[in-house]
Amino acid sequence: MKRTYLIFTLSLIGVISLSSCNKTPRVDTYEVIETFSKRMPSEFEPVSMIKMCYPNNMPLEVYKTISDDNKVLVLVNPDEYGNSRVNAAKNEFTSYGMKMDNITFKSVNLDNDYEYWVRDFSPFYVFDNLDLSIVDFTYNRPARVNQNRVPSLLADYFNFPYKKMNLVHTGGNLMQDGRGTAFSDDLVISENNNSKLKVTSQMKEYTGTDNYVITIDPQGDYIAHIDCWGKIVAPDKIIVARLPSSNPRYRYYEQVATTLGNLKCAYGYNYRIYRIDEPGGNVVAPYTNSLIANNHVYMPLGDNASFNEAALQVYKDALPGYTVHGVEGFDKSNWNCFLNTDALHCRTHEVPDKNMLFIDSREVYNGEVEFQNEYLVKTNIVSYANSNLRDVVIHYSINDGTYVEKEMVRYSDTTNFTFTFENLKSGDDIKYYITASDELKNKNIDPTCGEKDPHHFTIK
Repeated sequence: MKRTYLIFTLSLIGVISLSSCNKTPRVDTYEVIETFSKRMPSEFEPVSMIKMCYPNNMPLEVYKTISDDNKVLVLVNPDEYGNSRVNAAKNEFTSYGMKMDNITFKSVNLDNDYEYWVRDFSPFYVFDNLDLSIVDFTYNRPARVNQNRVPSLLADYFNFPYKKMNLVHTGGNLMQDGRGTAFSDDLVISENNNSKLKVTSQMKEYTGTDNYVITIDPQGDYIAHIDCWGKIVAPDKIIVARLPSSNPRYRYYEQVATTLGNLKCAYGYNYRIYRIDEPGGNVVAPYTNSLIANNHVYMPLGDNASFNEAALQVYKDALPGYTVHGVEGFDKSNWNCFLNTDALHCRTHEVPDKNMLFIDSREVYNGEVEFQNEYLVKTNIVSYANSNLRDVVIHYSINDGTYVEKEMVRYSDTTNFTFTFENLKSGDDIKYYITASDELKNKNIDPTCGEKDPHHFTIK
């Protein structure tokens, strides 16, 4: 399949002297990594702001927890007479002690105060070459006319290019890895006249989704949204809920966990599946309905303390180095409390950083690998700010030794960078990760957790 890659000028400052381990690969054997020209970034990539709604569909503490570490855009619904409530929102947030410099308010008609699922009616954000654009769809709640208009309003607000695809969809039934793979359950097929071809072709054309994984809905509830039971948290990691074996839906959750665990991630090995236990029944435990933003995880808490603690630990295990927040939004006396079908992910939506730096690693070494004379590490770096790249560095440790930093070698006139391990021997254990930056000081790391969970392989 033909892909387009993006080329930038490289400006290396303070280059580290290269050892004999690093050299340019032979032209006749090297296959260039070509990053998608259309790419839908993942939730765990750099985020510029989080969208939320007002009036308060959650406790004020939820807004404060998120806005303490992120920019937040609050969509304020006017009152029933059409009067703005922006000043009321500002006064309420100010009185609660929030970081007001992090919060922007925008008056947007949302049909009524109880239609606050910004995840579902927000557009898909897609890089089209270097431009972050908005891709709209028909929100699968046709009676919510104003919600269906929000994506075009946001395109004007952000000054992003706007495109509309011929697809019925909803944001809660989509998760993506930022590398051409997306996941939904089969609700998206039934809502589009049972035409899988239509769904996959539209997603490919408008979002660059090269591999659209459609699963069953294990939850078996009315909502049929994937964020109620699953969460992709890194290019190679997916959290899947687990019910007690006595629960009648248990086997369906196990089926999707097995299905996803048998799939290859973008790095070339099977996804690592993390299980998060839920008690089932009427106990609220909406743990996969979480938000990830800029190395923070915001996990909605349920009404069982021991399950809450165990769920928080799963995120800490999957994303070492991230700050994991347990977010309280549960109050059964309140009509808008968190539910197993409606929690934090449903009520928030990230806006990707339009200037992000993307590290597109492929052919990653993992687990036990056969002995060979050389091990070529390769990656492609895309600066969506169109800024000159600076330090593209591999950090590696052999047999738990001190990490060594080496500049990677740019391959020809592409934005591919390589590093070659040599003189390794059977039994050697190697850990490595890659960092990169550009002249505008945009930075990124691959894999997501860097040194705390690096790429890792052992020579047989």
